[in-house]
Amino acid sequence: MQQIIEFFIRNKNFLLFLALFSLGYALTQKAHSGLYTRNIASTNKITGSVFSWLADKSNYFALREQNEELSAANAQLLVQYYKSKQDNQDSIPGINLELSGNGVVIDTFEGRSLNIIRAHVINNNYHRLKNTLTIDKGSIDGVVPDMGVSSPVGIVGIITHVSEHFSVAQSVLNTNSRVVVKSKNSDHFGTLVWDGERIDQLLLTEIPKIAPLSIGDSLVTDGKSTIFPRGWPVGTVTDIKPAKAQDYLEVSVRPYTDMSSLYHVFLIQRPEAQEIQELETLSQNEF
Repeated sequence: MQQIIEFFIRNKNFLLFLALFSLGYALTQKAHSGLYTRNIASTNKITGSVFSWLADKSNYFALREQNEELSAANAQLLVQYYKSKQDNQDSIPGINLELSGNGVVIDTFEGRSLNIIRAHVINNNYHRLKNTLTIDKGSIDGVVPDMGVSSPVGIVGIITHVSEHFSVAQSVLNTNSRVVVKSKNSDHFGTLVWDGERIDQLLLTEIPKIAPLSIGDSLVTDGKSTIFPRGWPVGTVTDIKPAKAQDYLEVSVRPYTDMSSLYHVFLIQRPEAQEIQELETLSQNEF
């Protein structure tokens, strides 16, 4: 026993050092354990945020791809709509659908076709009196002036200027806009204009009082111009009142297209338009 006591006395400094070292080591391990846990938590949070960001981006691009697929499907639905109008109203047989690059080609009869180019609106003005749309397709894609512009649900405007990669369209929300339209229920036609007031309301002018129009009737393009084909959707009649000019009506129209929210659009070309325009110009110059 005496020897044990003498051992502790003789080695007291070393034993004190060993005890303090052990205590310090234990405290360090405990501190490091907490730090390690916090580091793991922080790393997990950062990693989770990164993966969440990557997932969001992946979903974004997936949605863009799905939107493009829906746009293509809408183009085909527009084609089918036009086909049904032609079959029901004009009895043109044998309309065939053919996909071509970004667009759709509808063969209406021998030597004639209706071309539809899928595009996107990259700038949309609707707060001015002379509103325009900038579109991400140009001459390199087959775009030419006087092509009609339609959303998946109805007309939007007319192409006025074209560069190699882009084009500008005159919106229907433009006080210079003029589109000939008619009721689905009759062949009485008038001119669709915008008075510069509400972006959700157009006016049908120069429509005779004898036209059988009612609130809720659907309006479509008349097809007398070389821009839009006959039967393309326009909007719904919301109000009817006598016009200042005798024997005419002034009709309020709610367009099918929300003009403040545009992205997917279709550019419509009637290839026979140039021939018709040249013939009409020639006939006018002779008189």
